[in-house]
Amino acid sequence: MEEALRAIRARGKTLSTVAAEDFPLPSWVAVAARLREELRSGRGFVILRGLPVDRFPEDEAAMLYWGLGAHLGVPLPQNVRGERLYSVRDEGQNIQRDYGTVGVRFSKTTERLHFHTDSAPALLLNTPDVVGLFALRVAMSGGESKLVSAQTLHNLILRERPDLLERLYRPYHFDRSAEWRPGEPRTLDAPVFTYNGSLAIRYFRFYIPKGHDLAGEPLGPADTEPLDFLESVADREEIQAIFSMEPGDIQLVNNIFILHNRTGFVDYPEPDRRRHLLRLWLNLHP
Repeated sequence: MEEALRAIRARGKTLSTVAAEDFPLPSWVAVAARLREELRSGRGFVILRGLPVDRFPEDEAAMLYWGLGAHLGVPLPQNVRGERLYSVRDEGQNIQRDYGTVGVRFSKTTERLHFHTDSAPALLLNTPDVVGLFALRVAMSGGESKLVSAQTLHNLILRERPDLLERLYRPYHFDRSAEWRPGEPRTLDAPVFTYNGSLAIRYFRFYIPKGHDLAGEPLGPADTEPLDFLESVADREEIQAIFSMEPGDIQLVNNIFILHNRTGFVDYPEPDRRRHLLRLWLNLHP
């Protein structure tokens, strides 16, 4: 990795101009193939520990992360600005106060998240296969990651409340205001669960009632009861993977059949110590 980085420095490349072929990593090829298999059809998540972030300026550490990811898949733009690496850190936003302004996201707050998948409102139905998070710095306290399998979630609902599943296979309106261009639809219609040879989930509860209000179709009890039960099942700790990240750790999560979450956090008062993660969206190579 250091040899690749030196070559990139010598050619004057930056994160906006570097390509996967600029990052020859022969020792990573076999590892990347195993990780793709684990992410695609194994447990669906991988944690890589200990990239030595203290040895590199942040922009170079970010480029190393991007180079590793580019050997796993194709990095996708994550917002209307086309950013391929997205900073997950508190920028003082308040969802209740600021929601509806383009760019206002939970990822820019210290708030607890609920279980969800990532989607690209700017890309409509082009949902990334994998969400990567690289920890440059972590919070003073909190900010733990939580994961839940959609298969486990689906089968528990099937076992305990099969009457609720049918609604989850029919479309809900998802609000797109966070990354919306004028002239585009304000909502995206999609079901929570789909099955086409394998199970997939698309979910972020916060955006569903707002999307239905925008569409002029407020949710009724028959719409909300399945969502409430799904949330209650996902919150059972016995089905969750829970872990903390340290600086230099990389979290890779299947975004098709794994829901992810984070706890709220308290940050350091010093700006240069505050929690900062870099998010990468990937479509996996074959």
